[in-house]
Amino acid sequence: MAFTGPQSDRLAIRELYEGYADGAARIDRDAWLAAYAEDAQSRSPFFDIAGLPAIGTMFDQLMADVISVTIGIRLGALEIEGDEATARLYQTESLLYPDGSTWELTGHYEDILERRAGRWWLVDRTYLLERETRPDPPGALFAGPAAERMAIRELMEAYADASSRMDKQQWLNCWSDDCVWHTSTGEVAGKAALSERWDQIAESMTALAFFAMPGTIRVTGDTATASCHVREIARILGQVRKFSARYDDELVKREGRWLFRRRTYVMNIAE
Repeated sequence: MAFTGPQSDRLAIRELYEGYADGAARIDRDAWLAAYAEDAQSRSPFFDIAGLPAIGTMFDQLMADVISVTIGIRLGALEIEGDEATARLYQTESLLYPDGSTWELTGHYEDILERRAGRWWLVDRTYLLERETRPDPPGALFAGPAAERMAIRELMEAYADASSRMDKQQWLNCWSDDCVWHTSTGEVAGKAALSERWDQIAESMTALAFFAMPGTIRVTGDTATASCHVREIARILGQVRKFSARYDDELVKREGRWLFRRRTYVMNIAE
């Protein structure tokens, strides 16, 4: 199957698809549904439905929480015989949700179209999914774009590395300027106060091994919350002390970098 049939019909079907894609991109239910016949059928790995009301309900369910749609279409084949046509349409979609997560789909449609009352309609659609990346489920411990979650993991690792090497500057670089560090000894706010607090700790601590493991990371746009389990072995005033604790974190992304805006230290075990 290639491209056959009258040029005027091929153009009309192309414009039908373009209107359908435009409706999807604008999350315009009526414009999107306008491509479908009243008795249209639609099949995919996610549903098998018939009739315009059911297709409309499916649109409502899929788009209920979507705030933006990016869609790309490419016609791969179109064959027209009289008032019937078959087509293959390649499609990529990215659905954006309020928490910054996306549902990415790549696949193609095998379509049957009919001309009724002087215009073309989609009457039978079969969607073949080739690959997808689904959004995080509600309540997921790790949520948000994978690249952002990775960057936050690496921030936790950089913090642990700086602590273990007692590298003050690298440690400070992990914090935002308006940071707050809350521990059992109280709160320290701002980088200047944080720098002073580091110096006070360093007076009595001569060595530290710091290990960190993320427990949760949830990203929403340029902010995130996280928890990080830590194990510390320190030499303080000549004695080895061991601690097991958790950080409850609030993070912010500024100028392309993730930073700790607030870290709350919750002690579990002190040996």
